[in-house]
Amino acid sequence: MIEKTILPLRQPLRDLKPQGWSFAAMLSTAAAITYIGFFLGAAFAPWLWLRVACGVALGPLIALLFRIAHDCGHECHLGSRWLNRIVGRLSNLPAYHPYSIWILFHNWRHHTFTNLKDRDYIWIPLSKAEYDRCGPLARFLERFYRTSLGVGAYYFFAIWFGKMISPRRAVVHKVRRIYILDCLCVLGFFLFQLVVLSAGTADPGAFAARIALAIVLPFFIFNWMVGFVSFLNHTHPTIPWFAKREEWSFYIGQVRCTVHMSVPRWMIFFLTDLGLHGAHHIEPRIPIWGLDRAEDRILAGAGEEIVMERWTLAKHRDIMRRCRLYDYDEHRWLDYDGRPTSPRLLP
Repeated sequence: MIEKTILPLRQPLRDLKPQGWSFAAMLSTAAAITYIGFFLGAAFAPWLWLRVACGVALGPLIALLFRIAHDCGHECHLGSRWLNRIVGRLSNLPAYHPYSIWILFHNWRHHTFTNLKDRDYIWIPLSKAEYDRCGPLARFLERFYRTSLGVGAYYFFAIWFGKMISPRRAVVHKVRRIYILDCLCVLGFFLFQLVVLSAGTADPGAFAARIALAIVLPFFIFNWMVGFVSFLNHTHPTIPWFAKREEWSFYIGQVRCTVHMSVPRWMIFFLTDLGLHGAHHIEPRIPIWGLDRAEDRILAGAGEEIVMERWTLAKHRDIMRRCRLYDYDEHRWLDYDGRPTSPRLLP
């Protein structure tokens, strides 16, 4: 029954799913070569300003490779399943994300149970009772995470380290061989980077500077970018969250709980799929590069149920101010004092 309700929205999008092999191969190759070039530039360029510029540019380049891995994970980047898995694993290495663990959380937790508490895994709002039970440090972190600067810290600590690098056994259920192998691949890639950065110098200060500019700076920029985008993709004063499975459905999660954010095109290029995430949830087998053509067709089929928003700095700050805690019984957003900041979102 649930599938029958979302299938009519997917039918008009069928012709958008194929992606040319030549474009996909060109994009993957160009992104990888550019990343390698800027990585070497951040480490070995003769001028400090150029090294810093390369280090800053590496952040969006990691995000670009992450986008490619994302499409590979949904098997819509290349036409071959095994090629998607190879390219996806390689493209996820600069982000230090073990591919199979990321697939577990992104495909089988986030896409399957969007905005269902305890099944989804990212940006789940606390209830007022949960917030009150937190200690001072946990409350400080919860408040900091939901700020424009803190979104990057949230992704780094709660998602990258807490889920991708050291997931609890209760979350992954059992440790599979592929999880271990992918973690070893990430570790091997990181160690290889250190070997490259150590070339030609015995000075610990110079080596540390190379690490800071070629690894640390771009990785933190990448984490901020993904945290920024993931927050806006499913957080909005008119979007509900659910604690009870009987109140939630797959259709509601994909259609009602994702934001169709209108943003400048340059933001879409640099900030993964911000502005296209709503269409992505309705049909994840469309490559990110074709999602802009899906929006008009989706609006024609489910316009009244879709949350549309135009991004501005003022609107962004308003969303962060209003979406702090959530009342899962009354279905409305709260501030940290428990005062409602949105109307009741469900009848």
